[in-house]
Amino acid sequence: MYQRFPTVTVVNMADVMQIVEDVVDRIALVIRFISAFTILAGAVMVASSIAGTRFRRMREVVILKTLGATRGRIAWIFSVEFLALGGIAGLMGSLLASGFAALVLRQLLDVEYHFDILSGSVSVALAALVAAAAGWAACFRILGRKPLEILREE
Repeated sequence: MYQRFPTVTVVNMADVMQIVEDVVDRIALVIRFISAFTILAGAVMVASSIAGTRFRRMREVVILKTLGATRGRIAWIFSVEFLALGGIAGLMGSLLASGFAALVLRQLLDVEYHFDILSGSVSVALAALVAAAAGWAACFRILGRKPLEILREE
């Protein structure tokens, strides 16, 4: 073939595709690392914001205990609050990440983007669980305290 077409360069497409696949895999790894770091930073932010509202939560616990709420009921209220906050944050993050991915894929790579409902749902659920864990880490000691003890501190 080289004898007939001396100016034509033969390129093995399998090698080219392997190189492209390696580059895309490295880019995906970097994106996953950045995503994990962002999730961790978000968990720290949630924990710090919950820790910042510690005195308000202590007042809430005092009022609820005074009105007859059990520790289980108060724990349920806090759990629902933390899960809702994390779920909303996860939903917003998932939508923003999907929008950014669609923009990059369409504008830079000319590739059609398809939203993966499973990964979106998993990320929302994980964000809710991380927020709940961070919230409980910041305020689990509040439930064990007596209302009078908290009122004397103020």
